[in-house]
Amino acid sequence: TLPRRAYVDPAWFAAEQRAIWSRDWVCAGRIDAFPEGHIRRVTIAGQSVIVLRDGPQLRAVHNLCRHRGAELCATDQPQRGKLIRCPYHDWAYATDGRLISTAFATPTDDFRKDDHGLLPVATRLWNGFVFLTLNPDPGPLSPDMGLHALDNWPMDRLQTGHVFEKRLACNWKVY
Repeated sequence: TLPRRAYVDPAWFAAEQRAIWSRDWVCAGRIDAFPEGHIRRVTIAGQSVIVLRDGPQLRAVHNLCRHRGAELCATDQPQRGKLIRCPYHDWAYATDGRLISTAFATPTDDFRKDDHGLLPVATRLWNGFVFLTLNPDPGPLSPDMGLHALDNWPMDRLQTGHVFEKRLACNWKVY
């Protein structure tokens, strides 16, 4: 078995966050948990991510304004209009992450909006499940059971009937 510190040491857990949870695909929920026109916050490897659906397109970005690093979305919420606005200085981003407006700031001549868009998070949809990874160069989604293990079930058409969430005060390896 692993030594005791593997279950209780914050530094060990931080290393796991970097080596495992920020590099691999993590299931963020069923697609019906991400309704069109809503912004939903998800935490992956300790990082806040916002997920939204813009028409059929599912997108995820880091929940940080590129101006001063303010949190863009403090709670799950309906999307207001076609822009994501920073509550700090009112920078505005399109749903695809492009910087649209710097509000009242007057950028310098060398400022390029294209360099200040929201930082993307890779997404994959598999059998109605949404997977995210913070890895900037993600590999293919490859569930332990294989991509075709559930092909004989209508997984992509299922809808969530009930959600039960329980927070456990334990290390993820124990659960």
